[in-house]
Amino acid sequence: MIPSLPRPLDRSKRGAACSSAEPVVPTTDGTERASLGRFPWSLTADELRRTTPEVVGGAQAVLDALVRSANPPTLENFLRPLDRILLDVRNLGNHGSFLFAVHPDEAARTAGREASEAADRFLNGFRVDDRVYRALRALDLGIVDPTTRFAVERMLREMRRSGAEKDPESRTQLLALNNLIDRICNQYNENIARLDRSIEVDGLPALAGLPPDFVKAHPADAHGKIRITTKYPDFQPVMAYADDAEVRRRLLAAFMNRAHPENVSVLDQLLRERYTLARSLDYPTYAAFALEDKMMGDPAAARVFLERVAQGVREPAVLHLSRVLARKRRDEPTASRLELWDASFFGEGYYDGKMRTEEYGVDTKRLRAYLPYGTVRDGLFALCEELFGLRVQRDTSGPLWHPTVEAYDVTHDGERLGRFYLDLVPREGKYNHAACFTVREGIRGLQLPQASLVCNFVDPSVPADTARMQYSDVVTFFHEFGHLLHALFSGHGPWVYTGGSFVEWDFIEAPSQLFEEWARDPATLARFARDPDTGETIPKELLERLKGSEAFGRGSRWLRQSALAAISLEFYDRDPTGVDTSALFREVYDRYFPTPIEPEYHPQSAWGHLTGYSAFYYTYIWSLVIARDLLKPFLEKGSLTDKETAARYAREILAPGGQRPAADLVRAYLGREFNFDAFEAWLKAEPAPIRAP
Repeated sequence: MIPSLPRPLDRSKRGAACSSAEPVVPTTDGTERASLGRFPWSLTADELRRTTPEVVGGAQAVLDALVRSANPPTLENFLRPLDRILLDVRNLGNHGSFLFAVHPDEAARTAGREASEAADRFLNGFRVDDRVYRALRALDLGIVDPTTRFAVERMLREMRRSGAEKDPESRTQLLALNNLIDRICNQYNENIARLDRSIEVDGLPALAGLPPDFVKAHPADAHGKIRITTKYPDFQPVMAYADDAEVRRRLLAAFMNRAHPENVSVLDQLLRERYTLARSLDYPTYAAFALEDKMMGDPAAARVFLERVAQGVREPAVLHLSRVLARKRRDEPTASRLELWDASFFGEGYYDGKMRTEEYGVDTKRLRAYLPYGTVRDGLFALCEELFGLRVQRDTSGPLWHPTVEAYDVTHDGERLGRFYLDLVPREGKYNHAACFTVREGIRGLQLPQASLVCNFVDPSVPADTARMQYSDVVTFFHEFGHLLHALFSGHGPWVYTGGSFVEWDFIEAPSQLFEEWARDPATLARFARDPDTGETIPKELLERLKGSEAFGRGSRWLRQSALAAISLEFYDRDPTGVDTSALFREVYDRYFPTPIEPEYHPQSAWGHLTGYSAFYYTYIWSLVIARDLLKPFLEKGSLTDKETAARYAREILAPGGQRPAADLVRAYLGREFNFDAFEAWLKAEPAPIRAP
């Protein structure tokens, strides 16, 4: 997931940045800066509150002076200074919203939210500023390079879509509405982070089936009770391995009701205000507005696409679920149906895991032993060095926002590429999903890109380097690192509006989903998967079985994703007056999926994508279509570590960022238009059963 890409009008918090509040100016030697400027991690909440109005107020004063003085406007006297103003404010906003997502201190999170909202108010105002709009239109684009022309055209399109051509009263109303939407999104996301849930179980028998490292990390209290939370290091293993169905049922119910009932009314308000926004901008629905500047184009095209995918996976999904039910009946002969806590509907499936072991020889509990976090991390870094020539070096020179966070500097062919952070241990108040957050947007010659993975893989009760990871979390780690690579490579363009933050949103998941393939590649896993307790490397036959079982349950997984994509579209492609979001969620989900949602579940209360990705959760499937095609050149070479192909991929797909339309990047890399062939062949692939010895 990528939580920090800005959108016109309604940027909703999805991550953010750390950067300099002082005006960004070129260094004397023309190199980028990697410092945090006036926003070090040690900055207190009070200091951030004092700095925020200085940055925003200063930017507004400079902008006002700029539109008065640039007559006629040119690239040097208007566009370049405007770009620096936007970068300064975006640095503040990114810093603030990042603190809001990760800082352990509530006062700092609150100050971060305030800084982010202040930056958003400025940027929302900029987008409806008719003075800036007229000046941009007056630029002579016939004498500029194609990248600059594309940046200006994108800015103009965004401002038109934001209402810059409306009358003054309408622009004032749009500005107020967008500022309100930002606050609503922040409240929704804050509730998700704050309102985690947990269950208590009675003693060790309730943990039967769970891996030894999990049991050791969850001792009973003085009353014999064991607390299990809805955070991922607890949730995923319990749903995958707990033999006690009642424990799984209770934990899933808690998970599906996070931030409920608090976020029901917040979501209702968000849907109403976004609908009002869309109507004020002459769009029939918010979905029509949100999809207009995406590769998909409009809601009708999205529906056709989702139905095409659903038709392709519905039959294999039903067949798979019938097989899982048959496996359940071996344990419970009278079982009439699969429950949501039995299979991989939400979380890793208990009976899916049993079938992987029994039919394919893959015991994911055994697999955990070979996947300690430190070994996985170092193996990932070594892979990036081999593929892309990257050198990753730990930076321990200064304090970070939490002791468990790691900082790294990256060079590429001897040149500084950027900096990234790994924040992978769950804690109270922290963003509780998995995402790559922008820490700083890079601009060539001004500042290096910085990004952070904010995930919740590592059990906080054990040493991080030896904490075991679920294999599914390893795949997610690679997914998010694919986003991070995209952010670092793309952060060297000439303008804010051509950076990685402005890639079309329904393409943004393609690099991340492509990079998952290395986590599924036996040759890659064999390089680093090792049990530190015994020194044993992962057995070759286990890797072969893991690869052979890869397609197991694929149809049901992607039918579920199609259902969720359809739900997000339906939420936003209508007048929300009188809509019961719980009922609508169940109605659409049940239309796609044969196992119904429990009436007492309210998953829309903690679905953070509804603020960020809004109507286009289909992004994950659309991007996967592209990612499967992007993989083909590697497969044709016979190796996922072919350096020539990796270099071309980095050059044609990652580095350009938002300098050209995504379809043009794909065409340059593939030498043709992308198509569905690889995706549809992948969907139809059958797993290869291998009996365990």
